Amino acid sequence: MTMHNSFSEKTALHPELTVIIAADGDGAGLVSLVDGYRSALEERGASYDMILLYQDGSEGMRSALRTLSERPNFSAIAPRPWSSLDEAMIDGVRRATGTVLLTLPAWKEIEPSQIGHLLDALGPDTDLASGRRTGPHVSAARRPRSALAHGLVRSLFGQKLEDMFCRSRAGYREVFQKAADLGMRQHFIPLVALSEGYRVREVDVTPARDAVKPAIHRLRPGSHVAALVDMISLYVALKFLKRPLRFFGSIGLPLVLFGSLVTAWLVISRLAFGTPLADRPALVFSVTMLVLGIQVIALGLIGEIVIFASSRRMRSYEIEKILRGRMPD
Repeated sequence: MTMHNSFSEKTALHPELTVIIAADGDGAGLVSLVDGYRSALEERGASYDMILLYQDGSEGMRSALRTLSERPNFSAIAPRPWSSLDEAMIDGVRRATGTVLLTLPAWKEIEPSQIGHLLDALGPDTDLASGRRTGPHVSAARRPRSALAHGLVRSLFGQKLEDMFCRSRAGYREVFQKAADLGMRQHFIPLVALSEGYRVREVDVTPARDAVKPAIHRLRPGSHVAALVDMISLYVALKFLKRPLRFFGSIGLPLVLFGSLVTAWLVISRLAFGTPLADRPALVFSVTMLVLGIQVIALGLIGEIVIFASSRRMRSYEIEKILRGRMPD
């Protein structure tokens, strides 16, 4: 689904690029990093504005922001409440005014010169260009986790992404807004775009020579469990948000069948063989499963009614282009 002309065609007319950076920590190296981003954009002759969302928690960060505040077309925002880099990025997407958005991390991930590859990839066949780092950019300790995450993406969503964890991306604003509306992690932006029918392309980029390892890449079991829960939540939201009966029915129907079969077997054994049921917990269990399954299916029916009632305000499609002209005689 492509709804715009190429980036180069549009920026020649007026500035439509917004750069979004979410930063936390002590601000070490932030000034040089942002200046490197700015130099790469200015070498292209791109007209842009830059939004930095930061956590106001250290003197180093405040010192870096005082220096950066002197840069033109730069604004710094401390969103409240601050919960994570992902929530800050969502806030930045909602504040952005450009037609084209460029998201960049607040640490050295790719060479600034590679930014142009992402922007140049946008056009009639690409709505979102996501970085795909070449060369050895993943440590041996992270490689199994990365392979497992990409395997889950292929299994659940049927999409093959090679570098889902690269945070350097360029795309049209409505693509990022879809992910912001779902409140998802930055890693899942390509998945949301693909599920909504947008055209996503992974672009080869060179990792920074002196790339740093941010704290978010450290092994923390709690964060990995949270990421798994978010992936499952995204799967449910994308697959069943407009078809709730399919989700609840897939849970409730097996419960109904199990409860019905066990209850029928107990009743037959009582009528045909005289087996007493007064002291058999299986009867209570089977009836409970039957009632629980009916309730779960009923929730799905209620969801279907709600979706049907609001269907006039919902669209399951996007308009690619509008053709105007005279009808042939």
